[in-house]
Amino acid sequence: MGKFPIDSAQIVALFMESVTYGIYLVTFVACLRVLLFSNGRLKSIRTLNYPMVVAALLMFVFGSLDVAFGLRHNIDAFVSIGDPDKVFADISNWINVMKMVDYVAQTFIGDAILLYRCYVVWHRRWFIIILPVLTWLGCAACGIMTAYIEASLGFSTLNQAKFVPFITSMLSLTLATNVITTSLIVYRIWNVQSKLSSHRSKTHTDDPASRVMRVLVESGLLYTASILVLFGTYLSSNNAILGVSDTIVQIIGITFNLIIVQTNQANNSPQGHGSLPMPVTSSGNIPINMSIHTEVVVSRPSEDPSGKTNSHDEKSTW
Repeated sequence: MGKFPIDSAQIVALFMESVTYGIYLVTFVACLRVLLFSNGRLKSIRTLNYPMVVAALLMFVFGSLDVAFGLRHNIDAFVSIGDPDKVFADISNWINVMKMVDYVAQTFIGDAILLYRCYVVWHRRWFIIILPVLTWLGCAACGIMTAYIEASLGFSTLNQAKFVPFITSMLSLTLATNVITTSLIVYRIWNVQSKLSSHRSKTHTDDPASRVMRVLVESGLLYTASILVLFGTYLSSNNAILGVSDTIVQIIGITFNLIIVQTNQANNSPQGHGSLPMPVTSSGNIPINMSIHTEVVVSRPSEDPSGKTNSHDEKSTW
């Protein structure tokens, strides 16, 4: 597969994934701090954002397993068995199959969270996410078929004829899901921000909503660029695909963590006070209700037991 020797490619892949895994761990700890703590105290069970917490933990499990499988594969090839060509050429080896399962599972979770964010920011309107849901399910189906075929083959390579339609479809569909959902989320936030700005005498160029859109676009571009590079290495039949695919497993988790952490920072930044309502909560999720809240203070008379009339304020919120 290309001029990049398979044994060298495996070593480089392990190094690349180890570096990105270190970055992932740092962002994972920061993400857990946002999801589980508020003002230095552990959040109550009722206030936890369970979909995000579960997704973060699952991504940690699959990301950690992928590094462990890569290490075990290299130990088998260079130490236990001592025949790298034979070990790495066995595409149906259980380690290769499990690494493919890790990649498919991580992609499935990452795209599912994007769909969830898109669904909530559009006020839970199912028709908005019908197309990305179909691409997401198609990607999952292609990933499952790829893992199944890989487990049933013997000595072969990933550019074997049976793999090509499923891998190319999987990469194309996950790319489409990412672009569509990110675009829908950014458009929704921009649309709400524009409507709210029309009621203000002065438009803030660095309000929280703008920062959230910037975070989403930058994170989406990071993942999209990674998929494009993976697509290119696969089509060119280069063993560099091993390093790129391994790092993407970690990049998916890094992207998720960065969105959680950076939207929380945008929400709590001093610049955000008095600005547009923040469309992302401190837990990293998009709130369902994005309406404008207005408080009206109404003064009503009341009598105390002595018969004197006093006034008190009553707040009404819409």
